[in-house]
Amino acid sequence: MNEIELYGTIFYEPATNQWKGSGMGWWIEKTDENVAKITFEEPITFDPRLPSKTNNYSLSISNINENGDVDTYNVDEDGFIMIWKDYSNETCMASFHVVGTKVCFVPNDRALVTEESVADIYAAELLFSYEAKYGVITLMGSGTISCKKIAEEKLDILSTHEKKIKDQLENQEDPFCRKLLQHKLDMTKLRMDRHKRIIEKSTKYWDSAFKFGELWGHYSANQQEKALGGCYVPLCTGGGPGIMQAAAQGARNQDAHVIGIDCQFGIDNFFNLKDTYSVTSNQRLRMNNFSIREGVLINYSHVILFWPGGFGTAWEVYETLSKIQTNHLRRHRTKAIFVHAEYWQPLFNCINHMREHGAINSYGDRIKIPGIDDQLPDEAYLAEVANGPEEAFEKARAFVEELYRKNQLTLKA
Repeated sequence: MNEIELYGTIFYEPATNQWKGSGMGWWIEKTDENVAKITFEEPITFDPRLPSKTNNYSLSISNINENGDVDTYNVDEDGFIMIWKDYSNETCMASFHVVGTKVCFVPNDRALVTEESVADIYAAELLFSYEAKYGVITLMGSGTISCKKIAEEKLDILSTHEKKIKDQLENQEDPFCRKLLQHKLDMTKLRMDRHKRIIEKSTKYWDSAFKFGELWGHYSANQQEKALGGCYVPLCTGGGPGIMQAAAQGARNQDAHVIGIDCQFGIDNFFNLKDTYSVTSNQRLRMNNFSIREGVLINYSHVILFWPGGFGTAWEVYETLSKIQTNHLRRHRTKAIFVHAEYWQPLFNCINHMREHGAINSYGDRIKIPGIDDQLPDEAYLAEVANGPEEAFEKARAFVEELYRKNQLTLKA
């Protein structure tokens, strides 16, 4: 699964100092006259202390038209530097071949087969039918927003990385390598400045999700059985770090059942769960197909809560709202709640913009946007807003208990 083989052909025009290449799995990152940095799309295992070690990749290079001499240096897991010497004004051509092992597995949805997707669907069906047969409430949110302690630890790591690059820069004599290191240093400083702002703005959302997890966890473990006539509706998350881990950890601290449905993102071992965020959920399902995972998280939920998040959460937002709007999810049986309105206000403005252009419904008359259409009747709501974990908990609990009273607290339609 992790074995990789790369082929590439490189063209260098001495008259214009232009570099071009053909091949897949790599690209020309930076050039300076007769020197170029070749970067792999995915890091490949390499140990500079033991270049002949079997788990290192092999690199072979061939001068196709024998115009001058071509060589490589600074070979590492991210790529290598190629340099041409003693060449004429004719085009320089070379090819390279890399065989090795990827540092970590990174999924490729283009490589998925039907069997894997079908297996995901059956696995989810079995899990929910036996362990959450009355449905779940699902909390969506960023996988990168951390608590203040972890966020500050990440900043310390960046500071250490900055110092290391500075030391390398001081000891580096090669002009091209100095340019590469200076770029790394500039980007690290940019990340540090951005991370400082993130600590100020976002750690409160981690605390908020943790609090909600505690509230729902206590309710699930101590009050739900009586309130729902013996039924239980556990908390479900995407099984990841950040906001998802916060909610799961809060619920698990109350000895509650938490389901995590994740995919492999190339940052943890598929089978070895030591020191992985996934164990925060006491029941975990790992899927192959990212899109099926998203659908499962939404389709089996009575309440879908959106904490601040990024691209993945935005995907889940639009899929949820689209399914509610088109009756793929029945509005009277599914509630979407946005938590922390100040974060989501730009999204509400975007939805209003789409509605004003008729892109939602025929005229958008069935869409009630929180904070914009509060005067419209409640049945027009596409979603609701909660200003914090306590309000989100009360709304989620009230809706689940209302479904039970209506005899609609079931997994199937």
